[in-house]
Formats: sequence, structure tokens, C-alpha cells
Amino acid sequence: MIDLSAVQGPVVLAQTETRGYRDPAAFYHEGTFYLYFTMVEQEKDQQYFTIGMSKSTDLAHWSEPVRLTERAKDKEYSSPGNLFAFQGKYYLCMQTYCRENGELYGNERSRIFTMETEDFEHFAEPVLLRVKGDVPEEEMGRMIDPYLLRDKDDPRKIWCFYKQNGVSYSYSYDMQHWVYAGHTDCGENVCAFVKDDTYYLIHSPENGIGLLKSRDLVHFEEEGPVNFLSQSRWAWAKDRITAGFLLDLTKVPQVGAYLLFYHGDNEKNGAFPFGASIGMAVTKDLKHYVTFEQEQPTYPNLGNIYKGDYYEALPFEKYIDSAQKLPEGPVFDIREFGAVSVPGRVNTAAFQAAADACADAGGGIVLVQGGRYVTGTVYLHSNTTLFIAADGVLEATRENGRMRTAFLVAENAENIVITGGGVIYGNGEWFVYEPKLKPRLKPLPVSHLPRRGTDNRLLPETTLRYAYRRRIRFSEDKYGEHVGATVRPSYMVYLNRCRNVRIENIILRDAMSWTLNLFACQNVLVKDTVIDNNRHVANTDGIDVTGSSHVEIAHCFVSTADDGIVLKNPEETKTHMEDIFVHDCEVITVMNSFKIGTETRWDISKVLVENCRFFMPDIYPGTTSGIAIESADGGHVSDVTVRNIQMERVTCPIFVCLNMRNRNHVPYSEDEMSAYWGGSIQRVLLEDIHAIDAEVPSLLFGFVTEKPDGKEVRKPVQDITVRRFQAVYTDNKEIVEVPEVIEEFLYDYPENNSVGDVDAYGIWARHADRLTLEDVDVTPRSMNTRDMIKLYDVR
Repeated sequence: MIDLSAVQGPVVLAQTETRGYRDPAAFYHEGTFYLYFTMVEQEKDQQYFTIGMSKSTDLAHWSEPVRLTERAKDKEYSSPGNLFAFQGKYYLCMQTYCRENGELYGNERSRIFTMETEDFEHFAEPVLLRVKGDVPEEEMGRMIDPYLLRDKDDPRKIWCFYKQNGVSYSYSYDMQHWVYAGHTDCGENVCAFVKDDTYYLIHSPENGIGLLKSRDLVHFEEEGPVNFLSQSRWAWAKDRITAGFLLDLTKVPQVGAYLLFYHGDNEKNGAFPFGASIGMAVTKDLKHYVTFEQEQPTYPNLGNIYKGDYYEALPFEKYIDSAQKLPEGPVFDIREFGAVSVPGRVNTAAFQAAADACADAGGGIVLVQGGRYVTGTVYLHSNTTLFIAADGVLEATRENGRMRTAFLVAENAENIVITGGGVIYGNGEWFVYEPKLKPRLKPLPVSHLPRRGTDNRLLPETTLRYAYRRRIRFSEDKYGEHVGATVRPSYMVYLNRCRNVRIENIILRDAMSWTLNLFACQNVLVKDTVIDNNRHVANTDGIDVTGSSHVEIAHCFVSTADDGIVLKNPEETKTHMEDIFVHDCEVITVMNSFKIGTETRWDISKVLVENCRFFMPDIYPGTTSGIAIESADGGHVSDVTVRNIQMERVTCPIFVCLNMRNRNHVPYSEDEMSAYWGGSIQRVLLEDIHAIDAEVPSLLFGFVTEKPDGKEVRKPVQDITVRRFQAVYTDNKEIVEVPEVIEEFLYDYPENNSVGDVDAYGIWARHADRLTLEDVDVTPRSMNTRDMIKLYDVR
């Protein structure tokens, strides 16, 4: 097989100061690739066109170009069409581009010729091709850009396509006597081929590479949009992408694909007319073209990793089966579609071609195996298993222009499986700014909460919030440095309104934002999945169940910076969510281990979380909250059970917050049941919760506010039971600053360490109806001066 990984980039022949290469035509014979082209030679005030040739055996190394025709302004042989076999001989068709009178473009004397060859390197004298039949040569008119093709139904019949009145076409049975057959509107540089009993014409519109198709050479239609490949990124092709030539090697075992040669114009702002370079791409399906590009990191100075960013003792062997076998079914190996494991090589087109072929076949397995494969955004379709083998990595490019909303996407699909024991890798550090402080690897001497309302840029250095926020890598300009925000995808894996999803035996590593977003999905299983993120890249939630129902998250390990496992239901889902079962998981996070919220426009109900471990083993401070249950935007959170939870170095074990942040700006209403006045939290059971090395009290509260007329609006949390709750504080020092009046927490983003200090060390509750605290035992610091439990407006 030809080793495509050896191809170093899209350019085959690069333009120089005095020479350009354009109008490629290629031929393959017994292991050698022959490339013919127009060679443009610039000499002071004069320019010459000739036919040139280069050859290769591996597509990576090409011989020094040689000239095949003479330099003569009254001929200027150029624009080779193709090498055509006829009666045991080979003929290269081409044009003359006569400019003997100083013209910029070929004049009316330009005609079509062929040259005979036996060895593909040495050619006989050119012979005029009289494609207009008996029309005298001087009356044939200007004709250029020829291409020869056998008829799809009659192999004796030969077609010649050429530029005249769009594209004209004539036919012959002997290469000497021709009959004009017609013309159609079309760009120049036509390359014709037959596929599936249909004629296809690659052509060159004003810019780009177009594709027409016809069953009868009478009626033509566009086959997809004009293709510009990656012109926007290529300075060498800034003026135009054109002259596509397709070499069909799909039946050649060493290649098994189509090769597309083309040229990119760079006329040096008018200083080098016709200056160009020849490029190459490979495709299996004539839709997705592998261009052999290297990624260009958008933020090349980022991407540093420090000790403490990752949890180094993550027990992969407990969760991942590295010997998982490939399931039964048709396999679409991305390597067979042109993907190669070369550092920085972009394989988006190859992956997408494999995924689309899988969909066209009615489903199957997209295989990623045997290396790291960099891609931009890629999409999965219904009935697809993405199998990333244990030795395979699907890696996000660091060039954000190749990314959209997410890295790996499935939308409105069903029967999606992501598995295999391999890795989906997001390169998260490359999309966020450097932290102000490196990870802290030793305990804090004091636990201290900032006062309510303290600006994040003015946090005292002794506070817990300062200690973790200064170590977070943000995308936004959080410190007023006038650097602007970086651009990054919103999610690493995004499943949008999918059904019947299974994510199992997979590693999700180094997300650039939310790791796995299950948006408005139904019937989802996430099992034996490891999330291994940089614990200081902002917004890297582990698993987001966003407006989805009937979801099970089983035996997963999450190590991340933001919320570990989080249920939320924003405005965009337009649906209520229910039936969420989380069990036997371990979570390490700087923020909240398990959270309901913050986005809560629609209802969330019937949630069970059990038999989990929430901990922070190696960096400081500890996890912000263990269990956070929040309603902030008018949604109703109900029927939630969290039980049998072990916590180690979780700062705040329990945080239950109802407020009226109203992110979606629901308009004012006198109706107290309107989302404007917040939602509700009711029927919550928290039992068998055991926490060691806690640092701040657990909080449970609703709110009271007033209408414009002064009438009180009371929104309590309801039917909350905390049973068999044991917590032991870490015995360091503390700074406690309880205000005289603890203000209502109405509109702020709900986070326990932004509430400020309260006058209890164990449980502090306010505005609650039917609150049950049973078998609660909290051991404070030695220096504690507060009561264990304080209740305000609890009925």
C-alpha cells in the first residue's frame, strides 16, 4: 500500500520566483505515478508555457520537473488533459496557447493536439486533433483544455471534451475523424469520467472545483456545491483553486481511492501572471477530500501542563477493558478512507467519509485503531457504533477554525454506540489562558469564605474561592487584561436529541469545555466510562444530562475541573426531564461532584443517585460541593434521592438552593407560580451521607422577597429529609465572618462559597417546609465557636 502518512502536505510542486506549475494531469502505470502539467517560466519581460513532467513511486517524493515541449510563443503547448490509451498506444492530449503577439491569454489560433508515447516520458511531435471534423483549421475557433474519454456504452466510441462555448464535445471511432456533438454551460479544465453508468465532469468555475453529472451528455446537473478544499488557509492558492484532475485508482490495491490533482493560483499581486502550485488530495466518495494538511494551532503559546492538573493515580484498569473485541457488522476503518496517524495531520475528511459510508450502508462500525488521528468537528449518524480501540485516539485539532459547536456530534440520531476502550481527546489546555497560579499541592493553612458580593478580582488571598479560581484556566478575560476571549467548542462530545444511546468502555480526556453533553436525549446508558480532564480548564463539566430522560450513568470515573455529573434543563430543551439513575461512580472535581442545576428553566424529577464516592485526593482546596441541588430559573426539581455517598475532602457536603436568578428573563407576573418568581425544590431525600475533611457548613434554603406593592412572596424548599448524615471537619484554622444580617440569596449564581459565612457549622437552613433532620452528626474544628444546626423560617 502507498503510505499516505509520508505525504507532508497538500503541495506536490511548489511555485518558485520564476516558475509556476498548473493544469495537472496524472497517470499511473506499474507502480509509478506520472504527473503532466503546464510549466510556466518567467524571464524578465517574457513568459513561456511548456508541457512539463514529474514522477513518483510513493506520492511523497517527486522527481525534478522536466520540459517535454519546446519553448515557442507561437505554440506554447500547455494544459495537458489526460493520457489516453488507443489501439495499444498512448496519447497525451493538450492545447496550444498561442501568444506570439504579446497577448496575456492564448489567441484565436489556440488549438488541440495529441502527442504519442510508448514509455510515458518521451513523446512524438504534436498532431492536430480535428475535433470539428472537416472544418478548416483556421475556422475551428479558439479551443483549449481537452480531455479524452471512452463512451460508457460503446467502448469503440471516443469523446473529446474541450473549452469552447462552455464545454464542447465531439466523438470519434479512430482518433482522426471527429463529429461535433454539442456543448453545455460549464467551467474550464474539464476532467471527465464514468461512475455508476453516469458521466461526471469536473470543471473549473470562476473559483473552486465544480462537478456536473449526466446520463446522456445532453442533460447536465450539478452534483453538490463547488469545492474549495481548504483554500482559505492556503496562501499558495489565495487567488484561485482550479483545474481539478481525478485519477481513478479505486481498483488499484496499492491506493484504493481517487487522487485529485489541482492547482492553486498565487499571482503575487499581479507580479507573476499564471503563477501557481500543484496540489493533491485523496477521496473515496468524491465528497470528502483528504488534503494532507497539518493543523495550525490557533493559540500556539498555550497548552502547558503542570503537576496537579491531572489525577495521576486514576484506576483505568478498574473501569476500562482494553481487550474489548470488535462487534459483528460491517466495518468502516477510517484508515481506509485516508486517515493517517501523523502528529498534527488533519483527518476530518477521512473520518467523515467513513462515518457517511457507514450511514449509507444502513449502519455499522466506524473503526479508529492503531494511532492518534487529529480531526476537526465530525458527525455520527443513526445505527453507528464508533469503536475506538485501546490503541486508538480520536484527537481534536488545536485549530479552532476547524471546529464547530462540538468536536464529536450526533444529532437527531438513534442507536448510537461509542465504545472500544480507546480515547477521545480534546486538547483542552490549548483553548484557555494560562492560570494565575500553578496547582496547589499542599493543604491550605486556613479555611475562609469571602464575604457575600466580593468581586472575584478582589478576593482575599486567604479565601477558598481565591485559592481555586486563581488556578483555573479561563477562556474569558477574567482579569481585565484586554486580551479578549479565546474561541473554543462548547462541548467535546455532543449528542443532540438522540435516542437509544450507549457510551461504554471509553476514555474521554482533556475536554476543551463540557465533556459529554446529552441534550434532550432519550434512553441513554453511560457505563464504564472514564473522564480524565485537566482539573483547571474552566467549564469542563464531566457528564451533562441536559433535558434528557431515561438516563443511566453506571460505574464511571470522572476527574475534571467543573461539575462532575450534572443534571440541567435550560430554556432550549423545551421539555421536562425525568428518570435519571446514577450509581457506583467516583468523582473528583474542583466544583460540584453531583449537581442539579444551574440551568433549570424546565422541570427535573425522579432522580436517584446511590453508591458513589466524591473525593479530592491530591490538590487544594477540596471539591466545592458534594451534593448540589439547585433551582434558579423557574423549573421544579422534585423526587430526588441521593444515598450511600462517601465524601473525602469535599468542602461543603450538601448545598440545596432555591432562588430566582431568572436567566431567561421571564417577564414580571403577578402570578407567584410564574417562572419569574422561581421554581421549587421538593421531596428530596439525602441519606447515608458520610463526609470527612469538610471545611464549611451544609446549606439548605429557599427565599422570601416582595412584590412592588410590598406583598411578601415566600418560596420555601419543601419536604427535604437529611437522614444519617455524618461529617468531620478538617482540623485546620478558620476565619469566620458572619454578618449581622444574612441577606436573601435571590439573583446570584448559586454556589456555596459565594453565599458567605453563616452562624452554623453543620447544617444551616432557611425558608423550608417539612424539613427532617435525622441522625445528623457533624464534628467541627477544634477552634469552632458556632452551633451545629441553625434553622430560620422552617415550618
